[in-house]
Formats: sequence, structure tokens, C-alpha cells
Amino acid sequence: MLRDLLENGSIIDIVATFIALALIVASILCLVFIIIGGISFILSAGNEEKIKKAVHTIRYAIIGLIVTFVAFFAVSWISKLLDIPFNLDFTTIVNLMQEIFQSLGSTSSSAQ
Repeated sequence: MLRDLLENGSIIDIVATFIALALIVASILCLVFIIIGGISFILSAGNEEKIKKAVHTIRYAIIGLIVTFVAFFAVSWISKLLDIPFNLDFTTIVNLMQEIFQSLGSTSSSAQ
């Protein structure tokens, strides 16, 4: 999909795909930082400073994810307002994620 898109896709399709990739990366990073914050919270052993730092990590990860989704919906709304054919929905994002995971799985299995 990505190779075909870069070879035959229009600039709008390429931008939409890169926005989808950014949304995927932001979601994965949010999950990672929430896990890191949760582990830090558990391992804080009652230390107020460590608890505060862990809570801030979780809070900022969630705020970052919200900002990412608001930006995604703002771009979609502005493209509809300006009548730009920007077709990016969650099925496209899910298909892109499946393709990425399949390609990662095929490279790790071929490396073994």
C-alpha cells in the first residue's frame, strides 16, 4: 500500500497517509508513556515527588493524545470546509496499521 501510494498516489493521498501514520505513532507513544507513568507510580514507594512525576507523565500523555485527535478532526473539518478531497477515516488508519504490522512480522520472521 505505501509503495503503491508513493509511486501512484496524489499529493493529497500522500499527506492523508502521513497524517494517519502520525496518528498511529502518537497513539502508540501515548500508550507507552501511560505504561511508563503507571510503572513509575507503582514503584514510587510513597515518595511524593515520584508520585507527582508519574501522575504528570500520565496526564501529559493523555493530553497529547487528545490534542492529536483534535488536530486530526480539525484537519478533516477544514478540508471539508474548503472542499478538499481529503479522504481519511479510521478504516484507512486500521488498514495502514495492519499493513505495517504485517510487514514488521514478515521481516522478523525472515530474519530468523
